[in-house]
Amino acid sequence: MDLVGKILGNRYEVLEMIGSGGMATVYEARCKLLNRKVAIKVLKDEFSNDAEFIKRFQVEAQSAASLSHPNIVSIYDVGNEDGLHYIVMELIKGKTLKEVINEDGKLKWDIATNIASQIASGLEQAHKNHIVHRDIKPHNIIITKDGIAKVTDFGIAKAVSNSTINAYGTTVGSVHYFSPEHARGGYTDEKSDIYSLGVVLYEMVTGKLPFNADTPVSVALKHIQETPAEPITIDSSIPQALNDVIIKAMQKEVNDRYASASMMNADLQKVLRTPNAGIATQDKNLFVTQKVPIVGVTDRMETRNVMTSDIKIKNGGEEEMKKSKKITKKQAVVRLLLYILLAIAIVFISMAATIKIMDGMDSSNVVVKKIVGMHKDEAQAVLEDLGLVMEIQATVESSQYPKDYITYQEYAEGRELKAGATVGVRVSKGAKTVFVPDVTTMSIEAAKIKIEENKLVFKQETIQSSEVPEGEIVSQSPIFNTEVEEGTEVIVFVSAGVTDGMVVVPNVVDKTEAEARQILDTAKLIITVNYINEASKPDGKVINQDIEEGTMVSELTEIVITVNNVNGKVENPNAGNDSEPKPNTGTTKPEEEGETISIDVSKKGVRDVFTLKVEVQSSSVGKKIIYEGVHSRNDKTVNVTIPKGLSGMLRVYIDDKLDSEMVF
Repeated sequence: MDLVGKILGNRYEVLEMIGSGGMATVYEARCKLLNRKVAIKVLKDEFSNDAEFIKRFQVEAQSAASLSHPNIVSIYDVGNEDGLHYIVMELIKGKTLKEVINEDGKLKWDIATNIASQIASGLEQAHKNHIVHRDIKPHNIIITKDGIAKVTDFGIAKAVSNSTINAYGTTVGSVHYFSPEHARGGYTDEKSDIYSLGVVLYEMVTGKLPFNADTPVSVALKHIQETPAEPITIDSSIPQALNDVIIKAMQKEVNDRYASASMMNADLQKVLRTPNAGIATQDKNLFVTQKVPIVGVTDRMETRNVMTSDIKIKNGGEEEMKKSKKITKKQAVVRLLLYILLAIAIVFISMAATIKIMDGMDSSNVVVKKIVGMHKDEAQAVLEDLGLVMEIQATVESSQYPKDYITYQEYAEGRELKAGATVGVRVSKGAKTVFVPDVTTMSIEAAKIKIEENKLVFKQETIQSSEVPEGEIVSQSPIFNTEVEEGTEVIVFVSAGVTDGMVVVPNVVDKTEAEARQILDTAKLIITVNYINEASKPDGKVINQDIEEGTMVSELTEIVITVNNVNGKVENPNAGNDSEPKPNTGTTKPEEEGETISIDVSKKGVRDVFTLKVEVQSSSVGKKIIYEGVHSRNDKTVNVTIPKGLSGMLRVYIDDKLDSEMVF
């Protein structure tokens, strides 16, 4: 069934299929509620009517949903719609560990150890919640672009109890990674996951599976009966310490393995710190390459040896025992002295070894400092001062750290390393960038979806516009095709509608008088200026306006501004020759009989001869044409007189088209 385009649970829009497994198909989808990409695992049609599979499928969701860990894929939701059973989970972009191994053949031991440590950390969290994965294999480990390992597919996980046995009574998963007890169909617990992780680590560092055969049954028998070659015999570059960890994790006897995933993780961390030190965690003879004896033959041999021993005791045992008891007093004293001397020698040898070890411990060791958050050059200098070498393992996208800053260091602050050791780091290449989409032609709802789909933040602001209808987008900031970081705010300016004769009062405080006049004239407002003398205020600047910025008012509304005139220098003072200027309490227009303005017509109009019309708009007379005539460019200037007492807006029309306007 193709689910692309379908909406599940009235919330999840299925975008494309991204994978298919044995019992489920995985799709990429978009959560409409939270506007984020998710992965949806849908049970295949052939299992929809199989109660056993549905039960197993639901167990996956119920068990994994309780887990929260950076190395475990998060489960968000579970649903059932029209016979479709599905799980909604975190969408991880990356490759499975199996794909990585297939591509690279095998991994460098330190990279493999780091991945195994992350898996162990995730298992530790699951085991604390009494959840056993029971299907740990490279196919169920996703490696992100940042090198983070995430465990997924808790398809056969089950909350364990003291009586837990093989779930569902069947053997499931991949037999190449089975623990011996799993292969036998017996009791499985957390240590079964540890064995499987050991097999995964074995494959990562050698590029080979420890056991292989033509049939799954043969592979399972090998897990039970045979012992594989040590990894170090396959690749001599594998550190002894790592070899020891794999040996211990893959012990056939449950009690010989690590007691917990956290203990295995602790040894993996030791491997990364001191790879050549060795991990003294098991008897090496337990893992030599050998054929396991056939059950029964060994028992018969041991029985025969016991019978032979019995015969010897019957024939001459009593005589030998009597001889052994005949030890003289002198021999006893000598034997005691030898024991004492031997004990003294052991003490001196131990002390000498301890002193030698202590002499060599701290002299060449250094303590790692925190370099995360430093520029890479500064971090390198810090490590070099400590006698350590910095190695850039990867450059990664980061919204937390700027470009060229350290986002991760292999060894934490306070860790002790030998001088000359290498410290792997990851360097930020900056936050992921996207291009701002063009939303100016969209509806507000569509613009919001488009902006958020591009991982940007939508913000809406309302502005006045005489050209764009109410509710439509006027402009956006940043503009279309600007490259910005993910999470950048994109402001969409929406028109408040067409409002004839209304303007928004601009801010002119801290402007000069000339600047204020120009701004207010452009806004089609009438200006009244008051002057004060205030030494504590900036000289020659507007210090107050009586109508606040942003207020919506009618055109030609009078606005009173107050200008500070400390030095007596005003642009149009209403004062005589007195040293102290007098405040202007009226408008700034002249008081003489009418006012004549000159209109330059030398560059006006499309035609050489045109109609010139001058109109005034005033609160006292409304709209009134004060001049109209025919002119040519050769007239150069036309003088027009404005009637006395009028104040307001003057508009000049050429051939009935508005050419210019001004406040008078």
